[in-house]
Amino acid sequence: MITKMHSFRSMIATALVAAVVLAACGSDETDQPSASTDAASDTMSDPTVGTVPSSGDVLGTGNVGGPVVDPKPHPIDGIDIAESYPEQLVVRFTSGDPNCTAADATATADGDEVVVALLVGITEDALARSCLAGEVEQSVTVALDEGLDGREVVVS
Repeated sequence: MITKMHSFRSMIATALVAAVVLAACGSDETDQPSASTDAASDTMSDPTVGTVPSSGDVLGTGNVGGPVVDPKPHPIDGIDIAESYPEQLVVRFTSGDPNCTAADATATADGDEVVVALLVGITEDALARSCLAGEVEQSVTVALDEGLDGREVVVS
């Protein structure tokens, strides 16, 4: 009798743990802001972070790491202009393990300026990899479809 009762209690405890884990993983409620949403809104006030501008002509895009999962606006450490025509922009940023980081950079014409935006996330297979912790300097190259022609390069 004691063995059956112990086994029954173990099954109930296991079922409860499984229910809690599934409930936590499957929650899609959006009425409460998440920590990642708060972090994204904090970076939006940073002048070195921007989103892809909604107006203007896209002059070029660049990618590193493949498709970007969970992209977020990311600070740009610097932009180097490669001496060619049309020019190439090398967008420098600091992020996590390059084997697990994916990034998209976009250059958009906006009057007398070329506005550069950077979105960084993880690679599609990052969750299946062992990613090293730490900050690493990285870059993504944006090949422009037309020259800068004297326009200033700015961060969105």
